[in-house]
Amino acid sequence: MKKVMLSAVALMCGTLMFAQFNTSTVNQTGAGNLSDVDQTGAINASTVDQVGDGNDSDVDQVGIFNNSDVDELGNDNEADVLQTGNSNDADIHQGFGGGASINDDNTASVTQTGDLNIGHIDQYGDTDGSDGNYSAIDQLGDSNNAYNYQEGDLNISYQTQVGFTNESYVYQWGDSNQSYDSQTGDDNDSNVDQWGDNNTAQLVQNGINNDSYVYQSGNGNSSLTLQGFFGAGGNDHISTVDQIGDGNSSFVGQHGTANFSDVDQTGDGNNSFVGQIGLTNISDVVQTGNGNGSSVDQLGDDNDSDVDQVGDDNGSNVDQDGFLQTSIVNQLGNLNMSDVTQSGNNHMSTVNQLGNMNGSIVIQNN
Repeated sequence: MKKVMLSAVALMCGTLMFAQFNTSTVNQTGAGNLSDVDQTGAINASTVDQVGDGNDSDVDQVGIFNNSDVDELGNDNEADVLQTGNSNDADIHQGFGGGASINDDNTASVTQTGDLNIGHIDQYGDTDGSDGNYSAIDQLGDSNNAYNYQEGDLNISYQTQVGFTNESYVYQWGDSNQSYDSQTGDDNDSNVDQWGDNNTAQLVQNGINNDSYVYQSGNGNSSLTLQGFFGAGGNDHISTVDQIGDGNSSFVGQHGTANFSDVDQTGDGNNSFVGQIGLTNISDVVQTGNGNGSSVDQLGDDNDSDVDQVGDDNGSNVDQDGFLQTSIVNQLGNLNMSDVTQSGNNHMSTVNQLGNMNGSIVIQNN
């Protein structure tokens, strides 16, 4: 009995000594700053630095080997970190970095449930400071990686990852930009770059190994990309959207396996719609000018569509239903209209419109 009691005491002492490896460091300079750090587990590390007035931080760590670093420079900033699991890493930097001056009213949060997740938020000051930004990262699973960089005022970013080894990167330079990124599945990759004001990007990835990229340079652009939008039925899709100018709009919907879409818009007020349901469909849309409209619908397998619009107010509609269809539409000028419908198998159509106010209708079926 004595040996059992001694063994139990030794185990308790060992557990207590193991739990003492948690470390927390809090540095505050200013007035009215608040910091709350709770650590449950072992070998967790937390660092909080707050310089300014009225900043608030809350760090909760449950597990082993979690790490958190919170830096707040300015006034009335808020940071929240919740880590449940093992070996997660969370960093929130508000106002720290090159060019930081006054950085107020920023809010950031990282929530991690699982193991080996990485969440990093940077809200840095430009020459006028960065104020009123909001960023949230939510990770449920293992080995996910999310990064958000905001420089400017009133930007919003949401990043949600559910699954394993997903990667999400968001960069926002300017004011009042919005980015919403949701990944459900494994090995998905997304990237959003926004330069300017009032741009909006939304990415939804459901499935495995999807890849999405959005680049917006200008003001008031909007992009919506859905990969695997019928539940979790999307694998190996690739979507790229480039918008340079003002007021451009893009929608891409991909369901099935290994569909590819590339949309390039240069100018103002262009609109593009791409819908792909099936296997290994390809769509390329290039719009250079103002007020052009393009719609591409692909239902089936191995269909290929190429739309090039150079000029203003051109319209193109391509519908492909079946297998191995090919459509090429070239519009150079203004106010040209083209409508291509292909159903069945192995059809090919080429439309070239050079000039103004030309019209073309192509219907092929078998």
